[in-house]
Amino acid sequence: MNERKSLMIEKKQSNILVQIIIYLLYGLGPLTGNVILVLFGVLSSEFGVPPTNLLIAVPSFMFPFAIIQLFSGAISDVKGRFPVIIIGLIIFSIGMVIAASSATLILYVIANVCGGIGFGFVNPVLIALMTDLTPGPKIPQKLGILGAVASLGVGLGPLLGGQLAIVNWRYVYVIFALITLFGIIGMLVVRKEKKKKSQQGQLIIFLKHLSQEIRRIQVILMILFAFLASMTYIAILIWTSRAFTGVIPENIAGLTIGVAGIIGAIAGIFIGFIIQKKGIKYALIFALFALFGAEIILLIIGNSARAEVFIPVSISLSLNGVAGGALIPSAMYYSQSLSIERRGALAGLVTAGQFTGIALVPIIYNDAYYIGGIQLIYIAISIVSLILLSITLLLYYSAKKVLAKATKINEP
Repeated sequence: MNERKSLMIEKKQSNILVQIIIYLLYGLGPLTGNVILVLFGVLSSEFGVPPTNLLIAVPSFMFPFAIIQLFSGAISDVKGRFPVIIIGLIIFSIGMVIAASSATLILYVIANVCGGIGFGFVNPVLIALMTDLTPGPKIPQKLGILGAVASLGVGLGPLLGGQLAIVNWRYVYVIFALITLFGIIGMLVVRKEKKKKSQQGQLIIFLKHLSQEIRRIQVILMILFAFLASMTYIAILIWTSRAFTGVIPENIAGLTIGVAGIIGAIAGIFIGFIIQKKGIKYALIFALFALFGAEIILLIIGNSARAEVFIPVSISLSLNGVAGGALIPSAMYYSQSLSIERRGALAGLVTAGQFTGIALVPIIYNDAYYIGGIQLIYIAISIVSLILLSITLLLYYSAKKVLAKATKINEP
């Protein structure tokens, strides 16, 4: 009896350690992807290119990041979570080493591509692994915390980059490489996942999982929801950061975005509890109110590339952080609730949609920036937000019955 109790305690401690590592690594992706937001000025001087040219770093990381996630979650459903995560972390660490030693923009872009590929194997699998370790009723709470960690990473990336830019921007990527190394060691230490029995035709199973899910209207709407969420709240973050370049010092801009990220993290934890206690409906309402509130402030301001409007812009960014902190957990909740058997595949699909959106933000809004400046960018984002509102309504009502059925299955 004592031996059984000891084994249960050991298993619980192992699960807690795994969850801590999951949280740490899940924040690393947005931390890396968004650090560029305050490095435009420093890197343009370092590489001898205009600041706008550095926007290429965003899609160079996000496109491979998004594409790999289409498959990595489903692969982990078949091959297991830990092997996929460890392989991804190794590739990601190589990218961080290249970034830290980059002497040209081309090398820096290659580093971001490598980093995006590596973390594409990690990101959705961390969501599925967390869900695997969590009892059904507590899943929304855990996903809310994951969303909070992602929002924190979005804010802390620019905050860390802004402060280290004063000393040497390369230290940022050295730190990322060290965190990745810790993650690899941690995952190897806690790897106690039971190996799945060898299955015949594993490639067929993998493709079957993807094809079955992608044909469902709820899944298509879920992907669109994640995509449009990135095209709105992340677009505000990226283009407002671009407007800050040369107007607001990097350390101050980084601090502002960092505060917005912290506020978004608090919102993410709060949203997890809302979903758990009240349901997804109220989380979506909360997210959309915060998003439209942030956009209204920016539309009233117009040109945010002015030092005298820094305070109202900061308030808008904080509201935007709240929107992101609510939208991310909502998207993850759908990905882990629409299909219990294929959570890895759905996590990969929703994060692929999310990061495809981020990758396209600099490209889609670029012409608007040159035609009408930051004011036209905000108008375009508001139009996309109205489309997001429509998709949200369709997703909510089409997924309602599916989620009700899943809730009954998950009840103890």
